[in-house]
Amino acid sequence: MTDETRPSLPLPGLVFVAGMLVAGLALAFLLKAYPALGQAIPGLMWLLGVALVIDIAINTLAMQGRIAAPLAMPWRFGGYFAGAILHTLVAAQLG
Repeated sequence: MTDETRPSLPLPGLVFVAGMLVAGLALAFLLKAYPALGQAIPGLMWLLGVALVIDIAINTLAMQGRIAAPLAMPWRFGGYFAGAILHTLVAAQLG
């Protein structure tokens, strides 16, 4: 009997997507509470800054050998896109 192997989802990619979803939601509420932040720098640019910080942290861990592989580009795109959509939808609902 052989073991069935399935492709596994990479942990860094899942962490990045989850972080971007949380950041998109948090930024929508934060920019609603403090609108001056959104006038200085648009909300999606704040989200891009958060993506940069998370990406650097994940890639630093990969270079140190603490995680298996660095973050792949499709996960970067998908995570930012998911966070941006959630941010836009929540910001529209908040008014």
